[in-house]
Amino acid sequence: MKLINEVQFVKLNEDKIVMLNLMNAAADILDLDTYDKLINNIDALDENTIDKLKERKYVFDSDEEYDKFLSELNEKINEAEKNSPPCFLVIPTYSCNLKCTYCYERTYKIDNVKEENPLGICDKQFEIIDNIVKKYKEKNPKFSNLKDIRITIMGGEPLLKVNKNIIEYIFNKVKERKYSVDIVTNGVELDSFMEILKQDCLDHIQITLDGSKEIHDKRRVYANGKGSFDGILRNIDIALKNNIKIFLRVNVDNENLYDLPELANILISKFKDNKKLYPYIYLLQDGGCSGDANVVKEEVGIEEVFKLEHKYPQVQIFRKKFHPEMFINAIFNNIEFKPSLRHCGAAINQHILDSKGNIYRCWHGIGNDNYSTGKYIPDIKENKEKNKKWDNRSVLNLEKCKKCKYRYICGTGCPAATHKGENEFDIEKESCVDYEKLIETIIKEKIK
Repeated sequence: MKLINEVQFVKLNEDKIVMLNLMNAAADILDLDTYDKLINNIDALDENTIDKLKERKYVFDSDEEYDKFLSELNEKINEAEKNSPPCFLVIPTYSCNLKCTYCYERTYKIDNVKEENPLGICDKQFEIIDNIVKKYKEKNPKFSNLKDIRITIMGGEPLLKVNKNIIEYIFNKVKERKYSVDIVTNGVELDSFMEILKQDCLDHIQITLDGSKEIHDKRRVYANGKGSFDGILRNIDIALKNNIKIFLRVNVDNENLYDLPELANILISKFKDNKKLYPYIYLLQDGGCSGDANVVKEEVGIEEVFKLEHKYPQVQIFRKKFHPEMFINAIFNNIEFKPSLRHCGAAINQHILDSKGNIYRCWHGIGNDNYSTGKYIPDIKENKEKNKKWDNRSVLNLEKCKKCKYRYICGTGCPAATHKGENEFDIEKESCVDYEKLIETIIKEKIK
């Protein structure tokens, strides 16, 4: 009898231990006797218990059966990831109307980039998109849901009044192709785009609000130092009244962590339980151009957020975007867990096209020519070596990942997690996170 390697035990108290299957998010509570037999003398377990352990893939009859299961699982995941629909990110501008204290564009020194002939650039971008989609359809003839092909518009700040014709142009191209579109925006000029945004092709908008007025207005400011809170809140209200879905992101560090209860109060008071508003918190992994003095270690941040939830229940309105979020949600919300071999779209089928004529695979480093994987102006010129590295970034190919028990949750990790904008990150190196500690912390808090 073979106990899988992809298992974690979390001690709840003197009598109970939680057993977690890190491949499928099965979770069970064991008494100490069952745990002791499972670890030290598995054949001493009764037949009924053995059958349940087999059913939930904790144990296999032999090493050979276990190895075969892993091989088939890897093949299934690999096939699904390689055949996933392509997704695209287009950047019509690197200009921005805010000067946020942790601005990542300033980290990459993306300043004073002038976009010439933006509509012509957009035409070039969609030529590439059309070609990639055509090849994908030829390879996957059964593919039919065109809305699964997503175009994300980002910047800089894409929703600048001066860019209104460009955004409308992109929307028209998306509608013609029956794709879907979403936008990452700071929201300060959102009201000027309402007629364009009230279209079925728009899936959602992401807007950042970093706290209550006093806190937010220290972080997300105009060039003259004026805060943006009031304008953003007003525009969120306008968008929701127009039935537009909004993912409201809160970039959390030491500066605004303990302001979450007040921000929650504001959102509840202003928007009640509007089903189109999805607030979530993201613990910043680095502080951009402001440095890392305020960055909170993830395990510490998780514990502090849960403490706030216990003391201020309104904080529960925020989805918590922690590293093992999908795994934890599968357990506690009884939904299917999808194991992965790759961390994100950069290693699968993601294509980023900016207004400078650069092509990228990863969101981090956009605007910086050193991070690009090719050019499309005047003609397409691919960096085959770099693209091959991204294509090969999988837990099946990185030595440290191959036997890591958290590999199906992590998918190699983010190679840009600690980027500072100076040198290119290493695509061929794993990026490890302390999943053992994170999962233990969250499981204990959830069970409370």
